[in-house]
This record gives sequence, C-alpha cells and structure tokens, in this order.
Amino acid sequence: MSARTHQSRTPKLPGILAALCTVPLCLSGAEAKPPAGPPKSVANAPVCDTMSHPKIAKVAPDPVQPGQKVTIKGTNFGTKQCFLGVSFGTTKAASYRYLNETTLEATVPDLKPGLIPVSILTGGGTSQYVVLIKSK
Repeated sequence: MSARTHQSRTPKLPGILAALCTVPLCLSGAEAKPPAGPPKSVANAPVCDTMSHPKIAKVAPDPVQPGQKVTIKGTNFGTKQCFLGVSFGTTKAASYRYLNETTLEATVPDLKPGLIPVSILTGGGTSQYVVLIKSK
C-alpha cells in the first residue's frame, strides 16, 4: 500500500500574518500585507507602570458618614490616566478626584453603618483600607 501525502493549498505565512490571515484572504490568492501599525486609540493609550502596586496608608477622617469627603493618602497611585477608580465595599465612590500619585479625594456613597473596605484600582493593581461608616 502506498503512502499518500497531503499538501495544503493554503499559502504558508510567517509569524503573526498566519494568525491574522482569514480563510477567504488566504484562499483568494491575494497577497497578504502586514497591518500599517496599531490603531490610533492604542498608539495614544497611556503607558501604565504595572509593576508599581498601590498602597493606601491612611483614609481620613475615620470614622466617616455617607456624603462626607475623605482624603486617601498612600503610594504608587500612578498617573491620572492610569488611575481607574475608588470604591467603598462594592459601591463606587459618589465622586472622586485624583490629586497626585499619593493623594486622592473621594465622596462616601450612601452606605449602611459598619466596617467597609475603601479600595482603589490603578494600572498597577488594587489596595484596600478599612474604615468605619457611621449613620447620617
């Protein structure tokens, strides 16, 4: 019995072109061209330091009431473009303001009294600090 070999009719493309090639393009015989470059939104995206993990050192005042503004101090909050948000437990802050890479201001959302973690999210990760929420 003779062994038969199967040859693919799809042209072999180097590296990333093989992954980007769609079946109709590959089978059409059209010459594959590499992309011109990243889309403008990617080219203009901020470069965030993913190795600098944020750390909240203090939230003041503590205890705090819903609607009250707090100051969050710490390290490695990153740039304004790479700072992603503040939350109290699972609730986003009513508002927040990025001041610099070590200081934020946030308004406490409407929450029930108790111990609640304040979380910040940056390009480098998250950090939490527990505060006491008092009733209004």
